[in-house]
Amino acid sequence: MAGWIGVDLDGVLAKYDGAMGNAIGEPIKPMLAKVQDWVAAGREVRIFTARVSDASQLPAIRKWLITHGLGELAITNVKDFAMTELYDDKAMRVKRNTGHICGGCYRMKHRGE
Repeated sequence: MAGWIGVDLDGVLAKYDGAMGNAIGEPIKPMLAKVQDWVAAGREVRIFTARVSDASQLPAIRKWLITHGLGELAITNVKDFAMTELYDDKAMRVKRNTGHICGGCYRMKHRGE
């Protein structure tokens, strides 16, 4: 399958305490294993993180990836037409071309909507 998978860093691949300037948290093992499986299967995975908008964060991101066996992954905060999937703790699923927010979302359940 062509295209790339975007995986958010903070709160998805690494534990996040709510402060962007802090050190990157410990890996979230089930997601780390998923990413390793995708890479082993030949899928392109990119780390999709707002941290990279601050260039001074890039060395810490790269070091974290290397430490956890993902050192070769691209790091970005830009979507393009080749992205096929995005794993993000803040995303809300919207039905394409309708504006309809899909049911069953954690955030929707959490807010009681």
